[in-house]
Amino acid sequence: MIWRAFTSEWVKMRRRRLWYGSYGAITGVVLLTTIVTIAGALRHPASRGALTLAQMAHASGLSQGLTQSGVLLGAVAFSIAAFQFGGEFSHGTLRNLLVRQPRRSFLMAGKTLAVLTFLVGALLVATVVGICAAFVMAHLRGIPTSAWTSGAGMSDLGSLLGDLVISTCGFAVIGMIAGVLLRSSVIAIAAGLAVLLPFETILTDAVPGTGRWLPAQLLESIAQGGSTTAPFEAAVITVSAYLAGAVAIAALVFERRDVTA
Repeated sequence: MIWRAFTSEWVKMRRRRLWYGSYGAITGVVLLTTIVTIAGALRHPASRGALTLAQMAHASGLSQGLTQSGVLLGAVAFSIAAFQFGGEFSHGTLRNLLVRQPRRSFLMAGKTLAVLTFLVGALLVATVVGICAAFVMAHLRGIPTSAWTSGAGMSDLGSLLGDLVISTCGFAVIGMIAGVLLRSSVIAIAAGLAVLLPFETILTDAVPGTGRWLPAQLLESIAQGGSTTAPFEAAVITVSAYLAGAVAIAALVFERRDVTA
């Protein structure tokens, strides 16, 4: 039954407008951050934290653009997931789906898996485009790329890609929860992005140390392979606990709430 719900959701997500828009947005984010990161690299160290051309030539240089795109990718993933779930309520299509599949837990699980695989596919496509852009920019700026294609470079890229998949899926699950609870794609996207991006950023700056407890900040740390504020393992455990509780609440609400339209 979950497989049927999964394939049913993929029928809807194969629409060209959604496909081009979603894949284009995620690819654009990775492409933009890659170009800006390499173009902004300095020839000589000028400020703390600024990347230099020498650092870009290291094995980790190929993945620097991906590293910087974690939050933006998360925002896009959140919006797509919130739209897919909240739109079912606001467009009145959920009632028709429940006629075909009255077991709501199976429907929710299938839709979630479909959205996650859709986003992972978009991330893989964006990564390929970002890698091509990185080599082009490296050639334009005279950055040696031999270390990028070494075993260490490929290992670093694979590790970062795995971290980005976890982070992107985490943002998508939060979007799904927002769509189910708020029952409107517009309200879910607006409220969710307001809380996850500016609110958490302001709170983190105003109250040092809160970043290790806020979901968007933790997912950003995961996308970067961990940070001094939130190490990777601790961030994964904390986010997993948050998401498990939130998914349980969303599933209960989805199961019990009446669908009137």
